[in-house]
Amino acid sequence: MPDHRRLIKKYLGELGLAPRREKEILSELADHLEDHAAALEARGITSEEAFQKAVGGVADWPKFREAIYRAETEEATMNYQVTYRTKVLWLPALGALTLSSTLLALFQFFGLVPRFYWLSKTGMSMHPFFTSYLPWLIALPLIGAFAAFWSQHAGGKAIHRLLAALAPPIGMLGVFLISPFITLLIYMLIPLFAKGSGHTRAPHTLHAPPMIGVLVVLVSWVLLPAVGLLIGAVPFLRKPQPQS
Repeated sequence: MPDHRRLIKKYLGELGLAPRREKEILSELADHLEDHAAALEARGITSEEAFQKAVGGVADWPKFREAIYRAETEEATMNYQVTYRTKVLWLPALGALTLSSTLLALFQFFGLVPRFYWLSKTGMSMHPFFTSYLPWLIALPLIGAFAAFWSQHAGGKAIHRLLAALAPPIGMLGVFLISPFITLLIYMLIPLFAKGSGHTRAPHTLHAPPMIGVLVVLVSWVLLPAVGLLIGAVPFLRKPQPQS
């Protein structure tokens, strides 16, 4: 039985790919052409003539080779980009999020009470106030340094290290941006559930939170944590000095 892979390689030429991948492509092409040749043999054509006709089905082998090379290199580039971003951004960011959330949960579990800084002298519960977990804020520079170092060690650029270190406040900001829409959706669904359960009492009127309260929450849970994480990440954002 003739070596069809060698014959196909003669038509196709060098692909410029890794030897293992090139061998796989040649095997796939040989199998495909052999199946086509077998269909021609079923019509009464000899084996050699059938394979030659199957090979002749490719009008332009150089153009076919370029198409294979382009498809392989584009796929390899996409896979490399996904793997690269995962290593230098997503994994360090996930590590920072996990450490930050776990540390905050542990502080709450062991009874650490946050400090409240009222914006009014009366200290009434209806007035806006800053919330501060001081030990958590003190630990955030270490988490920021850890995430930035992880990204740097994986080959990440400065923007990757910065985003990985700031993942916790960025995630918290996303939650604050989405929460008004979730609240609005809940208030839109309340009348439907009330009507289905037989209650005719109208739900409470939805009031937008005061702007000062929103700003206080953003400062307490986004701005201050971002500053703490950034302090730890700064030493790892500088471009490394070239070795002599």
